Amino acid sequence: MDKNTTTGLILIGAVVMAFMFLNQPNEQPNPTSSASQSNEVISDGNRTEVKEFKSTTSSDSEIEIDSADNIIFQKLLAQKENEKLIENYGIFYGSVKGEEKNYFLENDKIRLSFSSKGARITNAEMVELDENGQYKYRTYSSFFSDENKPLSLFEKETSQMSLTIVDAEKVVPVETSDLFFDLVKNNDSLLVFRASAGSEEKYLEFSYRLSSGNYDVDFEINYHNIENDIKPDVDLKWSMKGLSTEKLAEDERNICTIMYRYFGSTRDYLSEMSDEEDDLQSNINWIAFKHKFFSSILLSEDGLGKTKIVHRNLEDDNYTKSYASRTSIPSMGRVPLKFLFVPNDYDILESYDYEMEDLINLGGSVFAWVNRYLIDPVFKFLMSFGFSIGLVILLLTIIVKIVIMPLTYKNYMSTAKTKVIKPEMNKISAKYEGKTDKNAAMKKQQETMALYKQTGVNPMAGCIPMIIQMPILIAVFRYFPASLSLRHKEFLWAEDLSSFDSILDLGFEIPFYGDHVSLFALLMAGSTLIYTITNSSQMTAQTQPGMPNMKVIMYFMPIMFIFFFNKYSAGLSYYYFCGNIMNIGIMWGIKKFLIDEDKIRAKIESNKKKIKKKSRFQQRLEEVAKQQQKKRR
Repeated sequence: MDKNTTTGLILIGAVVMAFMFLNQPNEQPNPTSSASQSNEVISDGNRTEVKEFKSTTSSDSEIEIDSADNIIFQKLLAQKENEKLIENYGIFYGSVKGEEKNYFLENDKIRLSFSSKGARITNAEMVELDENGQYKYRTYSSFFSDENKPLSLFEKETSQMSLTIVDAEKVVPVETSDLFFDLVKNNDSLLVFRASAGSEEKYLEFSYRLSSGNYDVDFEINYHNIENDIKPDVDLKWSMKGLSTEKLAEDERNICTIMYRYFGSTRDYLSEMSDEEDDLQSNINWIAFKHKFFSSILLSEDGLGKTKIVHRNLEDDNYTKSYASRTSIPSMGRVPLKFLFVPNDYDILESYDYEMEDLINLGGSVFAWVNRYLIDPVFKFLMSFGFSIGLVILLLTIIVKIVIMPLTYKNYMSTAKTKVIKPEMNKISAKYEGKTDKNAAMKKQQETMALYKQTGVNPMAGCIPMIIQMPILIAVFRYFPASLSLRHKEFLWAEDLSSFDSILDLGFEIPFYGDHVSLFALLMAGSTLIYTITNSSQMTAQTQPGMPNMKVIMYFMPIMFIFFFNKYSAGLSYYYFCGNIMNIGIMWGIKKFLIDEDKIRAKIESNKKKIKKKSRFQQRLEEVAKQQQKKRR
């Protein structure tokens, strides 16, 4: 190899080395992924740039693909959920979700709370004020603790109002209590709720209007353009647990019940003393959940359909009874109804017509008549003078005794006559003593009747006045426990005459008696015993062989009264106590100044001498006796 060739090769090698050195790649971190760069060996600068570009492009595509899949998935999920809602709620599927909100309507009588879920009334409070600016109606506990808190008839958690609607294409019923309603109108007297039914032109609407000075709220249901989308069977379900507002929940349960009225008929009710239910026919005017001194009422001027009502006694001291009704109502157009939350005051209830005053159970027939036209008018007349409640009851007792004074006089006159002829009656009894055959009994009966005929003594003269007085005694038994006028009225040691009075809390329960001692009940029972003792001559004279010993029964009654009245209205026990004291005084006065036994005896002897024609009854009695004697022969 010559010198020139060698020189050329060296120069070419130098150029190559220089070129390789100048084009050597720089080691810089990958801005997108340092981990990816550390795991890859790169020997070519151009390839490195391409690799980095491809890597970046692949990552963005994956994000775009994931986002698109997620949107599609969410749409499918939402579609599936809507299908399930449509399957369960039909046309109301769009109203299943929402936010529950609370609203109020209030006037000078009641305050109503509402929930947008179900568009229902969740609470009813009595907010009427008294002359002192305090709430007129409060619970027993708040009244005697000076807590100025209005009385509530029920609460949200234990009450319900809902329509049961069935979609025309579905089988599963929809409860409006599960739907969220939108409030579309709201002012001081009006709330209007709507639940969407698939479009803006289709909806279910509930409207409530509360006017000033009223205890009732107008409730209207509007099936706007959905009549063809639902089945014709719509039920209105209404239920609540009645809150105990008085001193003793057990006492309240004895008056609480469900009452109802058909158009053209008088009111009827379930038994207050036991759990009961009933199926009612259509054409119902109103259904009332009757508390002791207040009522929650559903009223329809057009008439309600077939209804099932149920009430149950509750053992919880915070509640009285559970009330429930399920009522068939129209399923098209507008359906006007009313809810009333009202005190059980006769005048207030009477102002609403439809015989709502019969919610106050004053007894049946004669007893109700006595209470309406005698006891209640006199009681309210006396109250209008501003007398204390104790004086009013005393004056009422005096007036009643004056009214029945002629009957009382006849009763005692009969007692005196019977006492005069008692020796002769004893002779007749001794004559047939030991004879047990029917013939002897018949003859004894004939001689006794003959003695009555000769002396002019009517054995029924003493019974008839007592029978006539009984309606008054029974009428007040109904009136006082149900009288709103006695509620929270104090007298002497009794803090509330509408409930029991207590002078001693025992701290333990005595069966059939209670855990306290009622002094008015003791006074009433004691005065009854004294009256029985002082009037024992009448009971002895009227006791006949073979008949129950009325004297023993009458002595036993005061003991029964102690147990029965210990938990009862103190106002009633006080009224009976006043009546007994007056009866004792009247009886003493009549015997002392009006009845002269010597004159009665002389008159009886005079009657014996008179020839009297036998009555038809006596003639028949003698004929029957003769026929029986012939048969025995």
